[in-house]
Formats: sequence, structure tokens, C-alpha cells
Amino acid sequence: MRLAWAAVRRLAVAALTLTAVSALLFAAVELLPGDVATHILGPHATPERVATLRAQLDLDSPAPLRYGRWLAGVATGDLGSAAVTGRAVTDVIGDRLANTAVLAGAAFVAIAVIAIGLGTAAGRRTGSPADSGISTVTLVALSTPEFVVAGLLVAGVAFGLGWFPAVSLVPVGTTPLSRPAILVLPVATLTIVGGAFATRLVRAVVAGAAARPHVEAARLAGLPEGQVLRRHLLPTAAAPIAQVLAFMVPYLLGGAVVVERVFSYPGLGSLLVEQVAARDASVVLAIGLLLATAVTVAFALADAVAAAQPARTEAW
Repeated sequence: MRLAWAAVRRLAVAALTLTAVSALLFAAVELLPGDVATHILGPHATPERVATLRAQLDLDSPAPLRYGRWLAGVATGDLGSAAVTGRAVTDVIGDRLANTAVLAGAAFVAIAVIAIGLGTAAGRRTGSPADSGISTVTLVALSTPEFVVAGLLVAGVAFGLGWFPAVSLVPVGTTPLSRPAILVLPVATLTIVGGAFATRLVRAVVAGAAARPHVEAARLAGLPEGQVLRRHLLPTAAAPIAQVLAFMVPYLLGGAVVVERVFSYPGLGSLLVEQVAARDASVVLAIGLLLATAVTVAFALADAVAAAQPARTEAW
């Protein structure tokens, strides 16, 4: 009964969070100068034409009423239609969602491997040469913005060496996986910056776990370092590391906006920028809702790992 109540409470909090995010996005679009009608007709349209189109797009209704209608549609699975093209929002974001999922998924796996590997190597023996070297390299990488990293990769790897394309265009009717080479530089950009940040966080987590009494006792008992790492240190650090990796999800989704624009990659990030410029609230709200849902699910999974961790730790 307690678990069921906790699940219901978690779902209620998630629903309220997603609703709040959508409301803030709607308000932000409303506060921007102009609207989708003026974007469609251009700056030289007559007031009469603008007024007619606004009426057709239901932009004359009060903002709270329009938001309420959109929210009611979402509750029934209807995300509405794009004002600019008239296409269903699900069709507009469908391919872009898949592209961003591939990009963010590949970068997440790379970040997880790098952060856990380097963070553990640095944190298990603080002050060691490995710790100093890894900390220095990650600090430099973390201090470099994504667009600078992307520019350096394009200049050095794409133009200088000619190993990978500088523009990550996805041919019509295909997926990024049909041309894996176009993913290398965008994924590398996200991995360098995100991996540096995650590595430093994991290093701190592992260093704290290494100082725990049961880990020190295992070392004093003469257990091999590999056994200490597998049986005592990493199980203690598993829950905080899961939280670190969950924190990478919003970073990847936010960083994708910059990376997709730099490499002309057709994902949700670049679509979001285009639709904000067009003031198309339906598409902006749908993208924001999807991104917020992905972040909520990531942290829910991390919380599940943390909830299961005490039983695992006690077993050792």
C-alpha cells in the first residue's frame, strides 16, 4: 500500500511539473513581440489581413482560454496543429524527435562510460598523478563552451584532416544511423563538455565513497584493490552516480540546441529555435513537454536506483 501511494504521489508531482513547464513556455511565447500571424504574413501585411488570420488561428481568444484548450487536447492525446504549415504537431516533431534521440542517446552512452571510468580512476586515489591529470584535463574541457569545441572540431577534424563531414545533414527518408559519420562530431562535442562535467561529479562521489569506513576497512584487511572497488566502493557510489547521469539528460537536451544549430543537424533543438522564431505556440509547447518528460523520467529512474541501493549495500 505504501509503495502504491508513493507511486501515485510521484505521478502527481510529475504531472504538476509538466503542467507548470508548459504554462511557463506558453507565457514566454505570449510575451514575445509579434505572433504567428504576423510571422506568416510578413511585416508588410495590412492590419485587416493580420486581423483576419488572427481570427482564423483563434489568436483573438484570451491567452488562458487558448492554453486551457491546448491542455485539454494534450489530455486526450491531441497536440494540435502547427499554425504555419497546418500539419499535425506529431508529424512535425516525429522525425526530429527520432534524430535527437539518436544524438542524445549516443552522447549519453559515451558520457556514462567516460565519466564512470575516469571519475572512478581519479576519485579512488585522491591526490594521485591520475587524479591530478584527469582533474586538469576535465577543467579545461569544462571551461570551453560547446560552440567553441564544435568550431575546433570542424576546423581540425572536418576541414584539416577530412575525416568526418562538417555538416550533419540527414538525407530525406533516412535516419542518422544510415550515415553514422555525420554523428561523430556532434556526439564528440556533447561528450567532451558533458563528459568533463560528469567526470568531475563522479570523481567527487567516488572520493567520498572511498573515505567511508567500510571501504577503508576492506583495504586495511588486505583485499585486492579490484575487489574493494567492485564489492565495496562502487556499490556505495552507485546511487549518487545514477543521479549524476540523470543530470546529464537536461544538459544533453539543452546542449543539443547549440550543437544541432552548429552542425545543421535536423533535431528537436533546431526545430525549437525555428518555431520560437515563428511564434508557433503549439509546436513549442509540444517540444517543451517532450523534453521535460524525458528529464522527469531520467530522474525517476535515478531515484529508483537510489531506493534500491540500501538493500544492495547491506548485502556486502
